[in-house]
Amino acid sequence: MLGPAAVRWNDYIGTAAADDADALIERPSLYELAGVDRGRFTIVGIDLTIWETATTVQVYAVDRVAHQLESHADIEELGRSQGEIPVVEFGIPSQQVEEFLSDAFKRISLRLIARGVREHQLVVTDENA
Repeated sequence: MLGPAAVRWNDYIGTAAADDADALIERPSLYELAGVDRGRFTIVGIDLTIWETATTVQVYAVDRVAHQLESHADIEELGRSQGEIPVVEFGIPSQQVEEFLSDAFKRISLRLIARGVREHQLVVTDENA
């Protein structure tokens, strides 16, 4: 089961957001980059993991054919009715991760907050002292 991102100690936890890259004729789509058949699958999740020795990306997609789903609404309804959505994992080879990220997304934002203060609002001030 896929849950929140986690590492050994989880000293910092947070959120992430990304915008799809602009669809351009000369650039591959997210589906092409991940080797996912768009006619059969719908991508619903992506994991980026940076470890000491390797950076990896896994793409998670719903098999619409196997589950007889036609639209995003059907996928959402499957999640509501069953409490889960079955996905297939597609791995991106580590040597292709940087290219994958730069081609798949226009912008990526990652915000990590120290575990001990995660429940509090952080307010940026002008003080640098």
